[in-house]
Amino acid sequence: MTAHNRQTEKTRAAIKSAFAELVFKGRYDDIRMIDVARTANVGRSTLYMHYPDKDAILLENMAPMVEDLATATQGEDAYPKIEAVLHHIWSHRDRGRMVLFGTTGQKLENALAARVTENLKGHSGPLGLPFLANPIAAVTFTVIRTWLKGEASGAIPDIARRICLSSQALLTASR
Repeated sequence: MTAHNRQTEKTRAAIKSAFAELVFKGRYDDIRMIDVARTANVGRSTLYMHYPDKDAILLENMAPMVEDLATATQGEDAYPKIEAVLHHIWSHRDRGRMVLFGTTGQKLENALAARVTENLKGHSGPLGLPFLANPIAAVTFTVIRTWLKGEASGAIPDIARRICLSSQALLTASR
């Protein structure tokens, strides 16, 4: 890795860390890019060189989780990935409640729908992929939010199974 690449990665890591700190301190809607730059100790122009807006930082921070959740339509093969996400969410549930609900939660749900759409390219359904991907993302986040709010309880393997079975049911129903 070149010195330039190491510096780029270091800067991006500082920005992502600063952003996460700000998300957990206050409301997402109140975060400004200048706040991220100050907290990361980088200039505004440097920040904008890496990220066009705070949504881009949020989505990059959460991309691994979204990627793993998007595998739910694969059935039993997806269980380990979904379980790993759920273990992570549960071990950080106070933060999860802040991120997976409200404005940030909706943005992540939309990102999941986009990722599911990518995964299902080539799937033929009578109404098109948005009518399949959006409900899959919605049911996934509904199950997780219901669990996090304590409205329903269950062991992580059972919750993972519920997410996968619900996603598969929607996929089957679209044929």
